[in-house]
Amino acid sequence: MISFRSLRTSSCLIFVTLIGTLVSGTPNGAPVAACSTMTPEHGVEAKTTRSPYVTIPTLMEDESVRLTLMANSSGYSTFRGYLVMAFDNSLGDAAPPIGIFSETVEGTPVLTPGNYLDCLNGVKNAATHKDNAPKVIVNLLWVPPYGFMGDVVFKTTYVQNVTSFWVKTLSDVVSISSPTTTTTPASTNTTPAGATKLTPWIGTIVLAVVAIFVTALA
Repeated sequence: MISFRSLRTSSCLIFVTLIGTLVSGTPNGAPVAACSTMTPEHGVEAKTTRSPYVTIPTLMEDESVRLTLMANSSGYSTFRGYLVMAFDNSLGDAAPPIGIFSETVEGTPVLTPGNYLDCLNGVKNAATHKDNAPKVIVNLLWVPPYGFMGDVVFKTTYVQNVTSFWVKTLSDVVSISSPTTTTTPASTNTTPAGATKLTPWIGTIVLAVVAIFVTALA
C-alpha cells in the first residue's frame, strides 16, 4: 500500500522535474520547429509590451549586414536566448526568411558564435543562441541572397527567462541598393558566403616569405 508521504514525495519529484525541464527550455538554441512562428514553447504567452531589446543593423560596403543584439531599456541588461531572421520588407508578414547568416567575415570568425538553422526550405537563414548563459551583446553577420535588391527588416525573438520573452522584435529597415554578388552555400559556381578568401592576403604572405628568406641569408 502506497503511503500518503510516499505519494507526496513522488508528486514533488515529478513537479520539480517538469519545472526543471521548462526552465531549461532550449539551452542550445531554438529548434527548427520554431521557424514558422518564432515563438518559444515555454508554456506561457509572449510579452505584449514593447520589447526592451533592440536589433541594430549596419550595412557594410559589400552589402552584407552586421547585426548587434542588445538591451535598449533600463532595468534590462542581459538576455539568454534569441532567434533572428531577415525578411523582404515589401512582401509583408507572409514573407519567408531570406539570405544566410555567415560564421566568418573574410575568414575571420564572427565575434559571437551562434547556431544556424535551415528554416522553411532555406539554408542557414536563421541564427540562434548556442547556450542559455546571460548575454549582454550579440554580434552577427547576415548576407543577402545573390542578386538581391530591396528593403530588408530583421525580426528577433528575445528570451530573458522562461516566462519573459518578446516575439518578432522589429529592426530598422535596411536598403540593399545594389545587386549582391555573394552566393549562398547551395551554389557551386562561385565562392560560398563565409568561405575564407585568400586573395587579400596573398601580398602579405609573399612579403613575409621574402623577409624570412632575406633574414636567413644575412
